[in-house]
Amino acid sequence: MACDTRLTVPAIIKGCPEVFDGVESLVDVGGGNGTALSLLVKAFPWIRGIKFDLPHVVAVAPKSGGIENVGGDMFMPIPKAEAAFLMWILHDWDDGECIKILKKCREAILEDKREGYDRLSSS
Repeated sequence: MACDTRLTVPAIIKGCPEVFDGVESLVDVGGGNGTALSLLVKAFPWIRGIKFDLPHVVAVAPKSGGIENVGGDMFMPIPKAEAAFLMWILHDWDDGECIKILKKCREAILEDKREGYDRLSSS
């Protein structure tokens, strides 16, 4: 996945940088070795990154400036941040599990940043 990430994330950075305007903290759910989050934090240095994955994954993940490694389970509480980033995660799960993961992501988004998400989810 890291090879795909090195191709995809720069396209995201170049094609829609405005998505990250005003985002001060970002949790990468299922962040693996941290390639995606490292590229994002390098492009947007004001973002404090949280790499969130299973404990045995983050235990061997490289350390990177501006990024905190947190071990856990995405079906349990996810670390709080202003935004959540998921890349190549949901395709591994059935619809019910995807809904659980997305609900945990929504719960992780800091309450004062949820306004736009709440409007979308009530439509």
